[in-house]
Amino acid sequence: MRNFTWQLDQDSSENTVFNTQVTSFGDGYEQAVSFGINNARKTWQASVTNTKAVVDEIYSFLISTKAAESFSITPVPSEPAIKARCEGEISRTHLGGAAWRISFNLKQVF
Repeated sequence: MRNFTWQLDQDSSENTVFNTQVTSFGDGYEQAVSFGINNARKTWQASVTNTKAVVDEIYSFLISTKAAESFSITPVPSEPAIKARCEGEISRTHLGGAAWRISFNLKQVF
C-alpha cells in the first residue's frame, strides 16, 4: 500500500459519520442500532500549503490513485495512520509568491 507522506495543514478538518439504523415507534420512542462492523467513518477536508513543486507532487500522487486506490495517511501526527482514498475534487490555488495550496477530500476506508 502506498503512503501519503506529506503533513496536512493545521486547518484541515476531520468529521466522523456514524452509520446507524433508527426505528421510531411513536410518542417519541425510538430504537437506534449500530449498522455494520465499522460504523464510524472519518472524512477529512484536507489541504497542504507548500511550494508549487511539492503541491504538484501531491497532485500527481492523488491523481494516480484515480480516487479508487486507497493509501495510508496520518492526518494527525500523534494518532495512528488510517487507510483512506481521495473523494471528490482536488484544487490547487496560488496564494502569492512561492506559496501554493492543494485542497482535497479524504474518506476513510476499511
